[in-house]
Amino acid sequence: MIDQFVKGLQKIDRFGAIFRPPIIDIHPEYRSVLGGIATFILYGSSLAYFLYQIIQWQSNQLLPKITYIHTSYDKKYYNINEMLSSFYIRKNYKPDQIDPFDPTNIILQPILSKFANQQLVESYSFFYNSNSQQEDIHEVILENIELNLNLNQSKDDPQIEYLLSFGTCMEIYLLEGQKCANSTLVNTYLNQKSHAIILNHYVKEYNSKIKQMQNVKKQFLAILTKNTTLYFQNQIRLSKTQIDNGFLFPSNSYKEFPMDTIIISQTTVPDSFYNVFGRATYLVMAYGLSEVIQEQYIEYPKISEVLADIGSIVSIILVLSYLFIFLNEHKLEKESILKVIQMYYPEFYNIKFSQNWYGKIVEVKQNDFIIDKDEFMLFYNKIQRIAAKKLSITNILYSLAKLQFLLQSTYNSDKIKLAHKIGIKLRQFPKFQSPQLIQEQLNIQEISRNDSKDHIQIHNVSNVNLNDQNNNNNQNSILRQETINKDNSKSIFLKLKDESYILSDEDFQFFTIDEPIVIENDILKSDSYFENNFIDL
Repeated sequence: MIDQFVKGLQKIDRFGAIFRPPIIDIHPEYRSVLGGIATFILYGSSLAYFLYQIIQWQSNQLLPKITYIHTSYDKKYYNINEMLSSFYIRKNYKPDQIDPFDPTNIILQPILSKFANQQLVESYSFFYNSNSQQEDIHEVILENIELNLNLNQSKDDPQIEYLLSFGTCMEIYLLEGQKCANSTLVNTYLNQKSHAIILNHYVKEYNSKIKQMQNVKKQFLAILTKNTTLYFQNQIRLSKTQIDNGFLFPSNSYKEFPMDTIIISQTTVPDSFYNVFGRATYLVMAYGLSEVIQEQYIEYPKISEVLADIGSIVSIILVLSYLFIFLNEHKLEKESILKVIQMYYPEFYNIKFSQNWYGKIVEVKQNDFIIDKDEFMLFYNKIQRIAAKKLSITNILYSLAKLQFLLQSTYNSDKIKLAHKIGIKLRQFPKFQSPQLIQEQLNIQEISRNDSKDHIQIHNVSNVNLNDQNNNNNQNSILRQETINKDNSKSIFLKLKDESYILSDEDFQFFTIDEPIVIENDILKSDSYFENNFIDL
């Protein structure tokens, strides 16, 4: 189980070191358990960050780029078809509290007046609504008005503004079901020390997280007295918003909405607006468009930007991969040198090293016996240096060149040239044939034999005698022997004197690492060189 786990880690190692000889590149890739663990951690972290960013992007958690500028306009029209403002008293939970907006006892009557180029066009009242949170308190709601900005104040396109005034009740503005309060109730209300009125202004903003418009309430508190009039000039500032929500390419949408209300307040006496409204007023709200408009640009991250951000972070994470590649290359070099040493010194398999935590050799054992480390290290460093040279292509070519010269000094050039034509003959495998095909082949062979007999009878009957037949048999034997010798010459590899050797499949295993080779004891004992240097591990 552990071996399979270790092999699995080696398979996922993406930082394998490639052995590069000094001249020609070969590509055996070295992989290690440490590299597999590093691959799992680094690639896992990169994948986790990729998924995290994609999820953040799909859930609008990645903030868009928002830029805006303020621009002045001379002309602008806007129709507010939703609630703009609301007014109601602040409840003090006293039994003697009077609601001035009670439709059956109106004390502060709200009247909306429309002005075109600062000239009164019309005035009208409107119905009250009950506050949903406090049923015994009535709320005045202002909605559905149109505003027009025109600093030139032309007659064809006049500047339109509104004034909402709260003052003494006038019967001409009463609607069905409404009634003015009697003078006693009015005096009682006005003689109270103060009257707290809550003013709510509603604007909008674009929520970039949920990609929707939402209402924003701005609440103020106004204190009314019978000797003063509160005047609020409400300049409604619009926002023109361009939203780019494309996946890969720009895809724009446009929205326009009131994004803020700028309030300028001042106080005056109740009779200041008597010439306009014909009554005493205690609260006046003026509404108009601001000439300053905010132009806003919202650009959501596109998939290309998200992938670029992921790539930059992942590239930083994968910088650590160079460390593990370096470690793999170092281990590859060490193991390659060790394998070369073990080729020449097979008993080196019995050498065991003990190392400390940073890889320094502290103890050496040979056949499980501790040996002199210093003396061994002098020998080991020397053969390591030589083995490193043997790994180079230059040294391999050098060895092949010297072997060629030795062969040429032992065998003549004709025999060496035959090596280009020598190889192991492929053995004949059983052939799968149908009965019909086998019968056809037998018929063909039978016809061929009959043709051969007919050929001899027709052309050689006049010249055939016993001696000739013997001579022909001898000649045929010689020809067959020459043919056999000629065929065998293709399978004889560097014949020594009169000996010949037919190559077989076992020859393919020669000089191949980790391939089993059977050695006969008689051959081993007949040669002193092999007998003296033979090592059986």
